[in-house]
Amino acid sequence: MSFPWAKHYEPKQPLMRWLDEKLPLPRLVYNAVGAGYPVPRNLNYFWNFGVLAGLALTLQIVTGIVLAMHYAANAGIAFGSVESIMRDVNAGWFLRYAHANGASMFLLVVYIHIARGL
Repeated sequence: MSFPWAKHYEPKQPLMRWLDEKLPLPRLVYNAVGAGYPVPRNLNYFWNFGVLAGLALTLQIVTGIVLAMHYAANAGIAFGSVESIMRDVNAGWFLRYAHANGASMFLLVVYIHIARGL
């Protein structure tokens, strides 16, 4: 444990003492997330929305680049290129729907992330 003021793991039951001697997995878990690990008092699940916003943005960027490689930005053939993406490109339907739903997910997650900060 890296903090000298932190409590050390001391198993109380005989079974846990035996398990700690043979396989120190409970000691490893306790030292990783146990009573000695310093975390802010206001830490809750709303802090995860920053990471989720980053994942949603990454999803938007990756699917957007792949979709842009197959899209034709011409008014005459734009609908045909979207139809081609949906039917001819391998997993094109999945990329299009992931990009469309990822945009909504990104906005929702960013709004919750901002609200947490307020």
